[in-house]
Amino acid sequence: MTTVDVNEVVGATLDEAGALARAVDLARRNGAAGQLPFAALVVRDGTVIGAGVNTALADHDPSAHGEVTAVRDAARRLSALDLSGAVVYSSCEPCAICRLVAAAAGIREIVYAAPKESVPAWIDGDAATTVRLIDAVTAVLPGIARAGRTDADATGVFGGPR
Repeated sequence: MTTVDVNEVVGATLDEAGALARAVDLARRNGAAGQLPFAALVVRDGTVIGAGVNTALADHDPSAHGEVTAVRDAARRLSALDLSGAVVYSSCEPCAICRLVAAAAGIREIVYAAPKESVPAWIDGDAATTVRLIDAVTAVLPGIARAGRTDADATGVFGGPR
């Protein structure tokens, strides 16, 4: 299995709608490459400083979510653990893991395109637990994630049932 090369987007200047559209496009391409269809960008002062796609299947790593790989990418590129002032733009509403990783890196906002309710059961077979975990993290980190504004078809990346 292959994953999508995210280097093409790093360094781009994007507003919210543009960043979400690029994240959705990366997620769609990642799904077409046989991976889970999730992706994210880390943007500071309008410039993409890191990007990532979900590599959980390829890497046999349950923590390799799009947001996590994007934060890792930004931290490596900047040789810094502190990404304060950056925003994560995600193709889908972040799970509890992604919210915690972003917060640990000093990121205070994640903007997403698709709501968690659009994730099909073949990807998240235990949506009730996912919601409880997100609720628990949100109680500690209120306001870390919000729906963004985009014309991109964010729910279309999931395709049909598998």
